[in-house]
Amino acid sequence: MLELAGLKIALAAVALTAAALPSPQEASEPGALDWAKAIDGAVDLLLECQESYVPDRPVGRLDEDELAPWQEAERARLRKLRSVKMAGVEWPYEGVYRVGPDGRIPPGYRVGGTAIVCLALIEAPGFAEDGGRRAAVERGARFMLEMLSDDPGLTAGPKASYDVRGWGHAYALTFFLRALDIDAFEHDQIAAAARESIPELIRCIAACEEEGGGWNYASGRISPFMTGSTLLALFHAAARDFEVDPALIERALDALELGRAENVAYAYAGPARGAVPMPGSAARSAIAELALSRAGRSDPASLLTAVEGFFECYDDLLDRKSQQGTHEGDYAIAPYYFFFGHTYVAQAIEALPEPARPPFREALRDKLASTRDANGTWNDRIFPRSASYSTAMAVLALLAPDLPATPDWRRKSEE
Repeated sequence: MLELAGLKIALAAVALTAAALPSPQEASEPGALDWAKAIDGAVDLLLECQESYVPDRPVGRLDEDELAPWQEAERARLRKLRSVKMAGVEWPYEGVYRVGPDGRIPPGYRVGGTAIVCLALIEAPGFAEDGGRRAAVERGARFMLEMLSDDPGLTAGPKASYDVRGWGHAYALTFFLRALDIDAFEHDQIAAAARESIPELIRCIAACEEEGGGWNYASGRISPFMTGSTLLALFHAAARDFEVDPALIERALDALELGRAENVAYAYAGPARGAVPMPGSAARSAIAELALSRAGRSDPASLLTAVEGFFECYDDLLDRKSQQGTHEGDYAIAPYYFFFGHTYVAQAIEALPEPARPPFREALRDKLASTRDANGTWNDRIFPRSASYSTAMAVLALLAPDLPATPDWRRKSEE
């Protein structure tokens, strides 16, 4: 009966989402882009962007006629920085948030950005035979391990009012677990150090829990973006027999459920109070619903609604892509969740019943084709440096059909 119900939902999905999927006139011409070559090219470009970060001053909001000249000058500066003979070690994520008297990129963004790029590099085809890629990933892993060990901005906390260390913890955990799964490290000492770091990363994540459960880099209220992605990392850790407190997980799941409105849109932070417009939630519903689904707290119909919402509201997301500012416009959409949304809707698609997946996969590829820059990268920020993060997220979205699913959450008593 359950299989029949799932099939009915899948067939309904194909019919119900026709309006949300691009028409042949709107979509990229089928087969126009060789995705295997596009991914190979993206990998090469990511390798070129590995750097040894030198603190730089942040840029404020620019007049529109100043933006393009600044971006061109910044690209030239980064090319020079990356051309030094010493091999780079990191891929910092750049946003508007900076720290310290010199306004440097915070350690959570440096480790988190590096982890996301390393994850894309090990998942892309050909990693095992690509010595240059393996060496770049090991440099990135050494950098992350050193930062996690030595940087006071990545300790267990307590978290400050606005504090992005949790992104570094969650994505370092995500990367190390996956790298260990596939024996990505050539040197045993790096593999051993990565394995030894996992209990401490879990401890750091637990220490930064918000009151009432879940995680947020900003206020004291749960963020579905951060909580969903952190939960997936913790589910993976638990499945590999690392100790994860079940109460920590259950509090986060409870908090996520409180943030969900009847239409499967999620409040930006905290509980949903009344209606939540789906356009504002389109990049976060899939990750939240996916995390709940992996814990047995969702159903195929709700997951389908979250996926549909992404495509139905895509133009609202696109309006904020690569724009200045953060939470602006009718739905207060921040540009930095644009490709984040693609990555996790891709994973949510793969959690739908099999017959429902192909049209959504095709639709997502069309969206990624239309937002790919002329040089073969993707970027949802005004900052040239953040093309590394966005490109890695796009690659992970494209690879999702071939990647293993995040393990389900199960208490030890349920196994």
